[in-house]
Amino acid sequence: MRGWLKTGVLVVLAASSLAAHDTWLVPIPIDSGFRVTPGQPVQVALNTSEDFPASEAAAAPDRVARFETVTASARAAVTGYRVEEKSLVADVTPGSGLTLVAAVTHPRLIVLEAPIFTEYITEEGLEQIVAARAARGESGKAGRERYSKVTKLALCAEGEGADFRRPLGLQVEIVPETKPCGLRVGDTLRVQVLFEGRPLANARVGAGYAGVHGHHYPVWVKTDAEGRAAIPLDRAGAWFVRSLHMIPSTEFEDADWQSWFSTLTFEVR
Repeated sequence: MRGWLKTGVLVVLAASSLAAHDTWLVPIPIDSGFRVTPGQPVQVALNTSEDFPASEAAAAPDRVARFETVTASARAAVTGYRVEEKSLVADVTPGSGLTLVAAVTHPRLIVLEAPIFTEYITEEGLEQIVAARAARGESGKAGRERYSKVTKLALCAEGEGADFRRPLGLQVEIVPETKPCGLRVGDTLRVQVLFEGRPLANARVGAGYAGVHGHHYPVWVKTDAEGRAAIPLDRAGAWFVRSLHMIPSTEFEDADWQSWFSTLTFEVR
């Protein structure tokens, strides 16, 4: 019995860690892959871990609910993605200027013991969920959550490209209000976080670069009443912006909460 309990605790801890991981779309190779040639296919990877931009495990292809590219002239579904080592890899064809690549996973159920769930949502700054569980008398109840990963990647070529300010219709979406192509050290990236197409106020937004571990993001800010936030960029290389939004679940009977981990990946020169 003790052995079973120990194993169960380890499984719950592993599940908690996996759920809290960020997921990003990154170019291959990441050190030079953000700069592309129109019409020339490139590879991108869907990576999940606590160490940007590495991946600990590949998402199964059937977990993908949506995968597409958006250019100035077209919006196209990405197909043929496959597992390669610890990443889900896809071939995409960029257009001129900015090409946005987006991928979304199907909601996955996770059940966490009460102390672990409380620690997780507290660390994420989801005070409203902590308060809601207390108001319901559920602080000591296991947390049942359906979570999805929502990812966007900015690839850059010569030309104007896609409209970076135009939302792609993702459930929780980080929309750049500063052109992601041409960002340089010392610039500020301004973004707007949307939930179901509407500004998400008071959302906690993190940002970081290669070498950042876990939730130790060098930038932590909250969105204003219009869902806007400013990200200071102090070094060159690959960067990401991320946010997590959670609401009571009305869509799934097996979950009390539904959440979306959203990221935007781009390059600073």
